[in-house]
Amino acid sequence: MSNKPLFLVVDDDPVSRLMLCRSLEKSGYETIAEENGAKALAAFDRRRPDVVLLDAKMPVMDGFEACRAIKQCPGGDNVPVLMITGLNDEESVDKAYEAGAADFITKPIHWAILRNRVQYLIKVLEAERQLYLAAGVIESTDEGIVVTDSDSIIQSVNPAFARITGYSAAEAVGRSMNLLKSGHHDREFYRNMWECLRNFGNWKGEIWNRRKNGEIYPQWANINAIKSPTGQVSNFVVVFTDLTAAKESEESLLYITGHDALTDLPNRLLFYDRLGHALNDARRDEKGVAVLLLDLDRFKVINDTIGHDVGDRLLVKVSEKLNAAMPEKDMLFRMGGDEFGVILGGLDDSRQAVQVAQGILEVLARPFTLDDMDLFIGGSIGIGLFPGDGPDVKTLVKNTDAAMYHAKEQGRNNFQFYRNELNTTSLARMMLEGSLRNALEREEFLLFYQPQIDLKSGRMVGMEALMRWRHPERGMISPGEFIPLAEESGLIIPMGRWALLTACRQNRAWQEAGFPPLRMAVNLSGLQFNAPDFTDQVFKVLGETGLDPATLELELTESIAMGDVEETLAKLHTLDQVNMHLAIDDFGTGFSSLSYLKRFPIDTLKIDQSFVRNCTSDPEDAAIIRAFISLAHSLGLRVIAEGVETAEQLQFLQQEDCDEVQGYYFSRPLPADRFAEYMVEHFQRHPSG
Repeated sequence: MSNKPLFLVVDDDPVSRLMLCRSLEKSGYETIAEENGAKALAAFDRRRPDVVLLDAKMPVMDGFEACRAIKQCPGGDNVPVLMITGLNDEESVDKAYEAGAADFITKPIHWAILRNRVQYLIKVLEAERQLYLAAGVIESTDEGIVVTDSDSIIQSVNPAFARITGYSAAEAVGRSMNLLKSGHHDREFYRNMWECLRNFGNWKGEIWNRRKNGEIYPQWANINAIKSPTGQVSNFVVVFTDLTAAKESEESLLYITGHDALTDLPNRLLFYDRLGHALNDARRDEKGVAVLLLDLDRFKVINDTIGHDVGDRLLVKVSEKLNAAMPEKDMLFRMGGDEFGVILGGLDDSRQAVQVAQGILEVLARPFTLDDMDLFIGGSIGIGLFPGDGPDVKTLVKNTDAAMYHAKEQGRNNFQFYRNELNTTSLARMMLEGSLRNALEREEFLLFYQPQIDLKSGRMVGMEALMRWRHPERGMISPGEFIPLAEESGLIIPMGRWALLTACRQNRAWQEAGFPPLRMAVNLSGLQFNAPDFTDQVFKVLGETGLDPATLELELTESIAMGDVEETLAKLHTLDQVNMHLAIDDFGTGFSSLSYLKRFPIDTLKIDQSFVRNCTSDPEDAAIIRAFISLAHSLGLRVIAEGVETAEQLQFLQQEDCDEVQGYYFSRPLPADRFAEYMVEHFQRHPSG
C-alpha cells in the first residue's frame, strides 16, 4: 500500500461527491471521483484503488450492480467496498452485503462514523496484506517450516517441508514431530534441546532426521517457542535447511581448499592443519616434530626473465622431484609462490631433519631441463624443532621462517636451525618479561579499535579491540613481540580479562553517548578460553558493565578445536544461548578439522590477512578465499576479511560476496578518543536508514 491510500468515490450527486472527497483528503487520503457505476468500473481498471465508496442508487449502473462487477475484476475481491445510501431498510442492507460490500453507511452521512469506519477498513486491509505477504514468503522459501502445538503435534507445514521430507501436508498435520526422528541422537541430545527451549525459548543446531523414504539426512534447524498472551508456550516454529548437498560437496571442497591448483600439493591451509595434528601426537607420544620451510633460490630471476609460464612449469617439476625424495610418512606442502614446507613427525633426533634437508638440497643442486634449457636453482631451508623452538603451531612456524631467512643471509643453498638470537637475546627477553609482569598494575596497556565495515551497505557494523603496550622507556611495543611472551608466561589470562572488561565498558559508554549499538570484537587466547571459570568471567564482565551480550563478539583461535571438544562445545553453547557472537579468528591457519565448524555454534569466520594480502595477485590465495566464503555461507556463517589495504582487494572481496572487511583501507587501529571521532565522521557519511 502507498503512503496515501487511494479511494474511488462514486456518487451521482456532485455535492455529496465533493464533500466525500474533501473529507477523505482532509484525513490524508487520495481520491478519484466518478458519477456512476459504469465510469467507476473504468476508473477501477485504470487506477486500482485501495477502497471504493459507492452510492447505492445511481443511473446507468446502480451501486449494487457496480459492487458485484468490481468484485469480478482481477484483484477486486481484495478491495473493500463501502456502500453509502439513503436507503436504510433491511432489504437494501442485505442486498449490499450480498453484492460483496464490506460495510454500510446511511445518508445523511455522519462524518465521524464515516472517518472511523474508513480508518478501520484501512487497518484491516493493511493487516490482510501483511498476512498475505507473510504467507507468500512461507510458501515460497526454500527452508522447511513447521508449526506445532505445545506438545509438538504438527499443525501446519510449508511446501519446502514436503519437498525436503517427502511427507505431504496431509500426511504430516496432526502427527507428532517424532514422525521425522531418525534414531541418530541419544536422549541427552534431546534433553539438552528441550532444556534450552524451556530456559531461552530458542534452540538452533544440526540435527539428523529421517525422510519418508527412510533416508537419514542432516539439517540445520532453528526452533523458537511462541507464547500466548498469558505467557504460556502455545506453539513451536521450526525453520530448517537441508544440509545434504553441503555435506556431499564437503569432501571435494575440502580437497580444493587444501590443495594447490598448480602442483596439486597440499597447500598452506593443510600444512597448518597437519602441523596441529603432529604437535598433538608429539605431546601425547613425547616425541619431537621438525618443520622445514624452503624458499627456492634464483626462482624470481628465472620467472622474470624467461616468463611466468616457464616459471609455473618449473614449479611443477620441482614439486614432483621433491615429493619423490620425501620419506614415505612425511609430506611436502606448497606454501605459496616459490616457498615449500615439510613436516617431520615422531622425531627422536634432530639428525633426521638434517637428512631430509640435505636430500632436498641435493635434488635442487641438479639442473632442471625445460625446452632444452638447463635451469639451475637452489634452496634456503629453515628448520624449527618442537617443542624447543615453539610450543604451538604459530610460534614454531614463525621461528622456522626466521631460520629460513637466516639461511638466505648465509649465502643461500644451505639450511639453518632456528636460534633465539635471530629474534631477540635471552637477556632482552627476560627483561621484557619482567616489564610485562608489572605493566598491568602500572596501567601501561591500552586498547585501540579498528572498524569493521559491511560490504553491502558500506556502514560500520562493529569494531575490533586490539591490545597495545606503551612501555615507559621503549614506547609502543608491537603485539607480535609481547603477546607470544604473555602466552608463554601465562600473563595472557589477566591481560585478557582486563581487555575484555575495558572493551565492554567502552562499548557501553559509546552506546550511552548516543552511538548505535555495534559489535565489539575481543580476541581470546587459548589459555584464557580453557580456564575452568571462563564463562563465569565473561558473564561477570557483562554484569559489571551492563553491556548487551548481543553487542559482544568473542574471537577464538582455531586451537580451541585441539583441546577437549565436548568441554569446548559446552562453553560455546553457554555463550551462544545469550545471543553472544562467536568468531573463529585467522581462519585457515591451524584449524584441526573443518568438521568442528558444523558442531560449534560459530557465527563468523575471519579470513587471515595473509590470504588477503596477495588475493589479487596469487591465484592460490584467491581460490582459498573463494572456498572459505563458499564453505562459510553453506554453513550459514558470516565472513569477515582482515588486512584489507587496497581498493583492488576490496573489489575482489565484494565480487566474492564477502560479508564484512576491516583493514588500513578504512582505518588503522585508533585509540578510544580518536575512534570516537572516526565514528562521528563515519555515521555522518552513512546515516541510518
